[in-house]
Amino acid sequence: MTFADVLDWCRKNHADARGVYRGKDISISHKDKELPEVLPAIGEIFHWDLEMAELNHYVSSSDFERMVTGKLTIDGFKSTLRRGE
Repeated sequence: MTFADVLDWCRKNHADARGVYRGKDISISHKDKELPEVLPAIGEIFHWDLEMAELNHYVSSSDFERMVTGKLTIDGFKSTLRRGE
């Protein structure tokens, strides 16, 4: 998965994603025309905070990669969440 993949996924799913890494974060929105100029290595992201119509939740980097690559659906991810979250 690359940051370009994340931007493409965000656009397709009308999502905003904030990648959190070592005291910093990077935001990618479905409204962005291009990626931010300064990016960490994708492997430095600890987790992603997703904001979209059907989901506002943090997602592990591995689960988010599975979502972006099509191996895990949004509904599939939501089914793993405990009730009330």
